Amino acid sequence: MNLKPTYYHAKSAEDEAEYILKKIRELTETPVVECPQSGRIETTGKFALSDIAILYRAHYISRSIEEVFQREKLPYTLNSGVPFFDRAEIKDALSYLRMIAYKDDLSFLRTVNQPKRNVGERRIKALKEFVEANGGSLYQALKLMVNDPLFANTTAQKYIDLIERFSTTYPGRQISEVFSHLMNESGYELALRTEGSQERLDNLAELKQSIYEYETSCGEECTLENYLAHAALYTNADIESSKKAVRLMTIHTAKGLEFPIVFIAGMNENMFPSKKVDSLKAMEEERRLAFVAVTRAQKELYLTEAEGFSQHAGGRYPSRFIFDIDRPLLNYEVELPPQLVAKTKLYIQESDSILAKKAELADLAVGDTVEHKILGRGTIIEIDQTAATYTVQFEKVATPRKMSFKAPLTKAGG
Repeated sequence: MNLKPTYYHAKSAEDEAEYILKKIRELTETPVVECPQSGRIETTGKFALSDIAILYRAHYISRSIEEVFQREKLPYTLNSGVPFFDRAEIKDALSYLRMIAYKDDLSFLRTVNQPKRNVGERRIKALKEFVEANGGSLYQALKLMVNDPLFANTTAQKYIDLIERFSTTYPGRQISEVFSHLMNESGYELALRTEGSQERLDNLAELKQSIYEYETSCGEECTLENYLAHAALYTNADIESSKKAVRLMTIHTAKGLEFPIVFIAGMNENMFPSKKVDSLKAMEEERRLAFVAVTRAQKELYLTEAEGFSQHAGGRYPSRFIFDIDRPLLNYEVELPPQLVAKTKLYIQESDSILAKKAELADLAVGDTVEHKILGRGTIIEIDQTAATYTVQFEKVATPRKMSFKAPLTKAGG
């Protein structure tokens, strides 16, 4: 048993997942030893897979862990949520890629009305009847029937134009570039934003990240067809029963539970603490959640994070919660480069400065008067808490100025 928690700084999300896999195997494999007294071969028991829990702040963080576990055939179960590649938005997005590559019926049925194009059950039934009578695929049937009055009040032609355009232009292009444009031009990503589900958008962003990682590691084999074959390995994978498997779950799901071994993955700024934190009070809630997470471990605790690129905030930095633990109380498996430590602390200071400014301006509202040392007096006409900006119409400036919360503004006296 470790007397203090272990912290691992990985070079990439895959490296982080592989480290977790390696540690789990060390903890669960049973060494065989010869007993000196009896001369018999005996075993020394360690931990069962079900003694181990991997916690994370948000569902999308499980993607790289699931990929590595499936590839290496380590049994796991999800105590919260759906396996990454079985989530609806991931299946939809991959179906779009399969559609431009293969135009198969399953991909067609998943994408033709996602987002809504008014191609519902009645029209799908007509396409199936056409195929039964004439052969071919559902997509070919749609191309032949699109000018039929049955499809008059649909946007089926736009769907056809989209698939045809991408089908002829994707070869030779980067998969990640094709994917981004396809999600944008199909209207699928906009539909998720309109729906307002940040979790689904996070999952889509994580899929983009997985495609980028695939591109950077596969060399000349990097074709859309090969990527789709790679992704298919993780779709509809068999998930083990919780009695013989490592448990993956969000930290919120783990409240009230305890496990002999706990890994907390994704300990990065904008992951944990969450990128959604928009106030000092919310940051304290994240810190309390971090306390909940670390106290789930009964015997051994591992904290992991990775370098790399985040879809949400550019480069990744270790979480402030790592630095909140006094250095002698953590077993650092990898020493952090001093330059990274300096950059991280500067990033945290800037983030806290923005949160403090938000708190300072909490009592301001549109219409309040403020002062700027150079621009003079002005009136706030808009406050964007998410972007950490406010728009000010200064008396001496013709057009409104969008100002960062870090700008030196003060509330003007009456």
